[in-house]
Amino acid sequence: MNKRARPVFSISHDRWSVQLTDDGSRTLIDPSTSVAFHSASGGLAETKHVYFENSGVGSRLRRGAPTAVLEIGLGLGMGCLVTLDAARTHDCPITYTAIENAWLPVEVLRELKFEELLEHPSLVSEFLSWRESLGRVVETGEHEYQFSDTETLLVDHCDALTWDRASEGSFDAIYLDPFAPNENPELWTVEFFSRLNRVLKPNGCLVSYCVNRRVREALSSAGFKPEAVPGPPGGKRETLRALKGNV
Repeated sequence: MNKRARPVFSISHDRWSVQLTDDGSRTLIDPSTSVAFHSASGGLAETKHVYFENSGVGSRLRRGAPTAVLEIGLGLGMGCLVTLDAARTHDCPITYTAIENAWLPVEVLRELKFEELLEHPSLVSEFLSWRESLGRVVETGEHEYQFSDTETLLVDHCDALTWDRASEGSFDAIYLDPFAPNENPELWTVEFFSRLNRVLKPNGCLVSYCVNRRVREALSSAGFKPEAVPGPPGGKRETLRALKGNV
């Protein structure tokens, strides 16, 4: 993987700065630790390849199949917006649920200029206006926004370990996108993965950037069938895809 330095810009935040990634998309990075929300090799490319395509969500939307996605770690909202953008392009019903316990303020999210990445940039302005309406500190609980009659976003502002709003077999795909196991170890355990397995539909798919052996073993113990698959061009050599199995 290319280790060259990428441009980093300061913003009005006590931890995060903006980093320009190789495909022109922006992400946030902590300059003191190099922890970032996306790969410096290309944040948009990573999102599309690792989550949108590897999960099967892209192919579902292109053939017009109504789709329900769960994201663990809304983060900057790129996965959400990329998915909603494609659903609108293909006129396909989408319900997107995300769990987040540290939703960034709108002034930070505006610095990312995600409207430059989408076919339907109005989605970004709507998303940011809605985020702003929730206040700088978002109340714990579920927050819903209807982009249209067929485009629903649900963000549950809570600890993912206590989240219990979904019934068995609710989702076609799960984007597992918290910080790495050394940063958020509690979200990479057999117990947590077992809960995710239960809310996936039969033949559902979980995807993640993290493909290390311990994570794959934990997924297997939780009833998934994990496999390493090729990573995005210029990025990680391998990423993760795991089909639903029996718990």
